[in-house]
Amino acid sequence: MNRHPRWWPLLSTNFLGVLNDNYLKTLACFIAVGWVGMEYEETLVSLAAGSLVLPYVFLSPLAGRWAVTFKKIHVVRIAKAAEIPIMIVASAGFLFHNVWLVMFSILFMGIQSSLFSPSKYGLIRDIGGKEHIAYGTGNMEMVSFLGMILGTMMASFFALTVPAWGLAILFLAIAIGGFVSSWFLRAAETPPEENRETVRPFLYLVKSICKARTYKGLNSVIIALSVFWFIAAMIQMTLLVYCRRSLGMNDFQTGLVLTAAAVGTGAGCFISGMISKKYNKKIFVPLCSTGITILFLSTYFWSVNGICFALLFFVTGLLCGLYKVPFDAEIIRKVPGRNLGHMLAYSNQMSFIFILAASAVFALITNHLETKAVFLFLGILMGLTTLFVIFSKYLWTTNQE
Repeated sequence: MNRHPRWWPLLSTNFLGVLNDNYLKTLACFIAVGWVGMEYEETLVSLAAGSLVLPYVFLSPLAGRWAVTFKKIHVVRIAKAAEIPIMIVASAGFLFHNVWLVMFSILFMGIQSSLFSPSKYGLIRDIGGKEHIAYGTGNMEMVSFLGMILGTMMASFFALTVPAWGLAILFLAIAIGGFVSSWFLRAAETPPEENRETVRPFLYLVKSICKARTYKGLNSVIIALSVFWFIAAMIQMTLLVYCRRSLGMNDFQTGLVLTAAAVGTGAGCFISGMISKKYNKKIFVPLCSTGITILFLSTYFWSVNGICFALLFFVTGLLCGLYKVPFDAEIIRKVPGRNLGHMLAYSNQMSFIFILAASAVFALITNHLETKAVFLFLGILMGLTTLFVIFSKYLWTTNQE
């Protein structure tokens, strides 16, 4: 059977959702900052990032329950239907220059995304089987970063050239496209199960950490993956401010640098998924993380700008993508049956706790030090993560191995 027809509905649904998330968030950073004043730029960037990720911290337990209790395809379709009225609210915000409507729409997009994420990623194994987990995961991450790329590029270009009503039409067109593509989803799902797991966020996190210990190395995998998301969030926020303030770039040039980083990450995810059976993860992943460490430290200690700066972050993104996919695939590989929904929800919760922490750390560093200091911090963090990956026991083994 040709593998592409069975994958495209999931990939396109994921792509269009990520596209709208990033198009909306980046537009808010480029346009809404003009409504409130440049002195609030860092605050607005942090608020936009936090509004999109905060729901993952509190709603992941409910999302995990839904991925176990209901058919995952139905959860995805309902979530995509909800995106349409959210985009109407966002459109109203830009039409009336109302920063609160824009921020509320970002928050509700975070709620929508968080509630169907475990179902969406749980469908990878249902569609491709165990033998295609790495392939499906690599392609899902590739289209996610393509969505980030295009959403960022569209926002950086349209912020200067398109009137508010044009932005609104595009919001709605993307949302409707995602809803339509979700109706073409087909998957061999295991039957839904009754579920009584708590939906209280803190208790769910504690119980999930304990439950994950029954799967060899799962907690270590989730920590390593969460560090990736912390770093990705820090890079995005840092480049939005550093490129414009320290390097003197305009919105479009800043968008190109962000695009270079996202293109690199997407390419890394795709390549990693394609070659996953040809490399030793115990050697390959630490090599990637070591390369990322060196690049961050180089950015701090040497002044680079223009095309070289964009190229530097393309390579950094490429290594990040190569680093990330093995951990995504390992979660799906380690956890059998419907329990996967809970562990994906737990992974989401941890990842977005780290992303939320990134918003706070970014604000803390930039309020007390120059923005460039973020690169030094990330280099040190990635170096410590490399040591963690090297010395973690059972990172790449399952209970059956």
